[in-house]
Amino acid sequence: MIYKIRPRKGFKLSSIISFVVILSVLITIFISTVIGYNTERKSLFNNTIELNGIAALNLSKTTQSLVISMQKSLEVTANYFSDTELNDENVLSQLDFFMGTSPYFNSLTIVNKNGVIVSTSPNNLNLIGSKPTSEATTESLRLKKPYISKPFHAITNRLIVMVSSPIFDRNGNYKGFVGGSIYLQQANIFRDILGVQASTTSGSYFYVVDSSGYLIYHPDKDRISENVSGNPVVQKLMKGMAGAQRVINSQGQNFLAGFAPVPAAGWGIVSQTPQNHITNISENVIQEMVKFSAPFVLLLVILSFWLSRKLAHPLNRLATYASRLSGGDEKLKPLQADVSWNYEANQLVDTVAVAFNKLRAQKEELHAEANTDALTGLTNRRTMGAITTLWKQQGTPFSVIIMDLDHFKNVNDRHGHQMGDEVLKFVAGIMVSEKGPEDYCCRFGGEEFTMLLPHATEAEAVQVAERIRLRIQQSVTPIGESVTMSLGVATFPDAAEEVVELFKFADQALYQAKRDGRNRTVAYSSLMNMARI
Repeated sequence: MIYKIRPRKGFKLSSIISFVVILSVLITIFISTVIGYNTERKSLFNNTIELNGIAALNLSKTTQSLVISMQKSLEVTANYFSDTELNDENVLSQLDFFMGTSPYFNSLTIVNKNGVIVSTSPNNLNLIGSKPTSEATTESLRLKKPYISKPFHAITNRLIVMVSSPIFDRNGNYKGFVGGSIYLQQANIFRDILGVQASTTSGSYFYVVDSSGYLIYHPDKDRISENVSGNPVVQKLMKGMAGAQRVINSQGQNFLAGFAPVPAAGWGIVSQTPQNHITNISENVIQEMVKFSAPFVLLLVILSFWLSRKLAHPLNRLATYASRLSGGDEKLKPLQADVSWNYEANQLVDTVAVAFNKLRAQKEELHAEANTDALTGLTNRRTMGAITTLWKQQGTPFSVIIMDLDHFKNVNDRHGHQMGDEVLKFVAGIMVSEKGPEDYCCRFGGEEFTMLLPHATEAEAVQVAERIRLRIQQSVTPIGESVTMSLGVATFPDAAEEVVELFKFADQALYQAKRDGRNRTVAYSSLMNMARI
C-alpha cells in the first residue's frame, strides 16, 4: 500500500505566536494611548478652567479696589468744590491740580446743575461753556449721586466711560458734578493693569463688560463698546454671578472661561483659554509618548519573531521528522528531544515582561534626569521654576535663599574640577540635612545653590541660611580644608510679587554679602532699610 503525502495546510506556529504577540502589544499601546490622552485632556481641562476661575476672581478684586479708589478720588474732588463758586477762575487751576495728582482718569470735567461745562482738565479742547447731551451727562444730573456710565462717544468723538460724583454745598443744595473720563481706546488705568496679560502663548486673555453687556476692555481695541450680552457667561455676570464653565463665545469659538463680577461698578471680568489649546497639548503629549516608545516597540517586535521561532522549533523538527519518515527517508536518524516546550513558552512570557519593565524603568529614569541635577542629586533649575510658579499661582508665601561658594574658582584651579565636584556634592549634603520636610534644595548652576522654604518668614530663612553657612565654614571638605559661602535671602510676596523679581532681589542681597567681605548672609529687607537711610 502506498500512502500519499497531503499538502501542508494552516499557518506556522511561529507566525501565529508572532501575530498574537504583536496584536497584543498594539492593542495595549492603543488602549494606553487613548486612556493617557483622555486622562491628560481631562486633567488639563479641569486645571485650566479652575485657574481661569481663580484668575477672574483675583482680577475682579483688583478692579473692585480700583473702582472704589476712583470713586473716593472723585468724592474728595467734589467735596473740595462744595463751597467754591464753580465759575471762579481758580476752579481751572484747582482742577488741574487734582488731575495731576490722580492716576485714574484721562480727563476731569466739572458740569454745573444746568448741564454746562464750567471747567475741564486738561483744558485743550475748548469745551468750557458747551452743553453736552450725552446719556452719561443726563443721568449724572438726574441721579445726583455717584454714577458710572456705559461706553459712549463724547463731544470729542472719543469712546469713553465716565465716572461722576455730585457736588453739594454746605446746605445740601445741588451744584452739579465732577466727572472723570477714561478713554477706552487709548492708554488708561485699566489697560495699564489688565493689558500686561493680554497676549499669551496659550491664546488666553480676559475682557471686561459693563452691566449691559458692552465691552469696556478687550485686547482687541476695535471690539471695545461691542455688545456681547448674548454670551452665556456675560449673561451670568449681568446677574452678579461668578464661576467657571466651557462656553462658545459670540464669535463661535470654544473657550474654557472663568468669570467674576465687580460689584462696585456693576462690571464683570472673564478670563478664558481656547479649548483647542488643551487639545493641542494633549496631542503633543501623545506624540511624544509614541516617539519615545517606537524604538522599544520595534525591538519588541523583532524579539517576538525570534522567540516565536525558537518556541516553534521543537514542533518544526517533529513535523520535518514525520514528513521525512512518511516519505521513506532511509537516512533518517532517531529523533532527539533536546528542547522543552514549557521552558520556551515561559521564556517568551518572561522576555516580554522584562521588555515592558525596562521601558517603564527607562521612562522613570528619563523623568528623574529631567527634574534633578546629575552631579548633586538636588532639584534642578527647571523644576525649581515650576515649583515657584505653582506657589505663586496658589498664593503660597515662601522664602528663597541663594548661596554661592566664595572663591570656588581657586578650589578648581588648585585641586582640579573633579575635587571641585566633590566639594559641590559635600555642600549639597549639608543643605539636604538642614532642610525641612517641605523645603526644596536646588542647584542653580555652577557653584550656586538655592533653597526654597514654603511659609517661611525672612527671619526664619535667615536662621536656616546661617546654620548652613556655619556648618560649611566649620566642616572639613573633601579637599582637606574648609570653604565659605555667601548667601542672600528674599521673601514672597513681601519683597516682590513676581518670582523673577524675587530671585533678582535675593541675588542683589547675595552680591551685597560678597561686597561686605563674603562668608555672610544678607536679607533683602536690610538692603531696603539701608536704601531708606
